[in-house]
Amino acid sequence: MTRNDVARLAGTSPAVVSYVINNGPRPVSAAARQRVLDAIKQLGYRPNAVARSLRSRRSWTIGVIASDSAGGKSPFFGQFTRACEEVAWQRGYSVLFGNSAEDPARAEGYVRGFLERQVDGLVLMRVPVSADQAEEMRGRVPVVTIDHAAPPFFSRLAVDDEEGGYQATRHLLEHGHRRIGFVGGPLDITPVRLRAAGWRRALQEADVETKTGLVEEGELSLEGGYDAALRLLSSPSRPTALFASIDGQAIGAMRAAADLGLRVPEDVAVVGFDGAREAAYTVPGLSTISQPIDEMARHATETLVGAIESEGVEPVTKIFSATLVTRGSCGCPEPRLHR
Repeated sequence: MTRNDVARLAGTSPAVVSYVINNGPRPVSAAARQRVLDAIKQLGYRPNAVARSLRSRRSWTIGVIASDSAGGKSPFFGQFTRACEEVAWQRGYSVLFGNSAEDPARAEGYVRGFLERQVDGLVLMRVPVSADQAEEMRGRVPVVTIDHAAPPFFSRLAVDDEEGGYQATRHLLEHGHRRIGFVGGPLDITPVRLRAAGWRRALQEADVETKTGLVEEGELSLEGGYDAALRLLSSPSRPTALFASIDGQAIGAMRAAADLGLRVPEDVAVVGFDGAREAAYTVPGLSTISQPIDEMARHATETLVGAIESEGVEPVTKIFSATLVTRGSCGCPEPRLHR
């Protein structure tokens, strides 16, 4: 099966087929593009990837490295990487995924391995990079970092974590709570530290004391949230509300409350952070600070592809707003699910 066969079936020229496969260099109308894609699918045509790479001097692959790429610890990662892959596929790129498991040495190994495989660009999700490795990447491939401090020659996308933590805590204060605990991951993780800062700022503005005993660190996972919440809620002076640094921890905290015989939200209110799809399906539904996860993933991938395909593109920094989504876990009316 050849490119000419695809062109005949689609009613176009072989050049148009090439433009669709290579995403350029000339534009193709939406109708013609769809005919070509339908013909490729019908014929089972497979472009010669080696020849394509030699012509374009690209591998047509991007690397995505996350501290939990499968989403097993936090639903955020799974949703984000799925959206990245979808946009990359639409733009003609394959994706290599790496899970650093929050291990700097493993993350460094993935970066080195992906560079050896000549990926065209990298997305780093909450993955710290040493100064030496950042310099190694500089000039070789464009890099987009998510939720982590980055050198000025990398593009950076993040949500306003501190403002999100502030919103969550203000909302619990408006429900009348004064003992609001914070269930967080290790505070040396940038987003967690900023979300804790927002929690603390809201309490200080309300003249509520932020006692050390109201903070419990745990792994950024369902289990970490469960264990941290057990410790907080087993205290004689337990908090009446919890703000968790990710939705996974908040879901674990809700299970801990149930195991202790506490009702959510009557005995303890809970608010999470991420806006993961799973938050709508807990009982009661989990109130959360929602990040625009799909929008962030699309923007990250489009930014990376734009830098790959256009020389001299300057790195960008974009901070996304977070939105409070109220459900039953904080004491607000429980909305019905709409499917």
